[in-house]
Amino acid sequence: MGQQYWIILTSDKVAGELLQKRGGKYSTRIPSYYLYNILTRGKSYVSCPYNERYKMLTPIIHGILDQRNIKKNSKLLDDEFRILMKNLCKASTTEKDGFYPKYYFHLASLNIITLLCLNKRTESVDDLFYTEFEDLMGKRFDLVKATNRLSEFFPILKLFPNNNLYNNLVENRENVEALYRKSIKDVIDDKEEKPCVVRDLLHKKDEGILDELDVIYIMDTLLAGGTDTVSASLTWLTATLANNPQIQSKAHHELDRVIGQSRLPEVSDEQNLPYIRAIIKEGQRYCGPIYLGIPHGTEEDDEYNGYHIPANSVVILNQYGIHMDEKRYENPKEFKPERFLEFTESSATLAKGNYEHRDHFGFGAGRRLCSGIHMARISRLLWCFRIENTSPLPINLDKVRTGITIWPEEYHVRLVKRHDNVEKTVTPVILNATL
Repeated sequence: MGQQYWIILTSDKVAGELLQKRGGKYSTRIPSYYLYNILTRGKSYVSCPYNERYKMLTPIIHGILDQRNIKKNSKLLDDEFRILMKNLCKASTTEKDGFYPKYYFHLASLNIITLLCLNKRTESVDDLFYTEFEDLMGKRFDLVKATNRLSEFFPILKLFPNNNLYNNLVENRENVEALYRKSIKDVIDDKEEKPCVVRDLLHKKDEGILDELDVIYIMDTLLAGGTDTVSASLTWLTATLANNPQIQSKAHHELDRVIGQSRLPEVSDEQNLPYIRAIIKEGQRYCGPIYLGIPHGTEEDDEYNGYHIPANSVVILNQYGIHMDEKRYENPKEFKPERFLEFTESSATLAKGNYEHRDHFGFGAGRRLCSGIHMARISRLLWCFRIENTSPLPINLDKVRTGITIWPEEYHVRLVKRHDNVEKTVTPVILNATL
């Protein structure tokens, strides 16, 4: 690509050999992420090179999103899932011609992260925090698109700087920081001192471990990274299930047999719901929210299988290519949860082992593995609803909206409550939220 080598890994074996076994050589980020570095003052965890700062931040990020912390906040997450189901119940009643569920999933995903980070939630997609966050993230992703990064590939273009682009990058950065500073100030001003991630980060700031911008951009990493990927996954999977009523029927049978119709599924039920677990794994393979992983980089020359890999190359995991590999997955364009029924371990556990035994590569590979790997859940949606396509034709999953995350083109579904206990079960929450 111009003067820069790009190496695309479309083989599970090569991804395992390079990103896992030689992770020390392939775990950095590339200097060509300079637009994103302007946006984040070089403080982003996502684009941080594999250096001492990255090693310092990694246990902090992983500590926030590990299973123990999620379990500690299970009541908080449980309430938010109930609110999501309640809002979907309302939509299924009022939107007779169906609706696009993306915004319900997006609001719920954002609230889960803001509750963990800030002990605050957003009542509606019309609320100021939500609209500001959506607007700023949308502009950010537009600013770093490939057409704005041509000078990474053709250095001569640096002789003709785009001052308008630079000014827009700085403006977006300042607006993002102002939004987060206000949220952090709300935590500082909270007289009850309710526990949250940002309060813990502020303690580390007082101890001299972090500075103000570290706190802001750790928060940015969590909010930006934890909202789009989760909501995109659910939006894809809802469309896929609408196209496959026979798969829904099998899932409903398992849920009714194991859970019954008087309570919602809990995290502790997962081991007893192998078909639901298989649906989630197949969803990440078949219609994951990312086609190409965030670029890795090489800091030194390497040799692999007769190939010379120069230093400062871009190395990208082609998740979509691996997931559609017929040698690894029989009939890969078919949504078939049964292929994962024998996979009893979590994706997090499998991702740390041999590449041959992995279920999918939806959460990345190697040392830069996605930190939010434990958070995906679909069982409650299926416990509550039968998902119906409102069109006589299947939803076209080949039509996509591309970006850092991949979204299906807008579609409409109808969510039909499966039994009389749905609203009664999701209603008793302290919080009161409507979309």
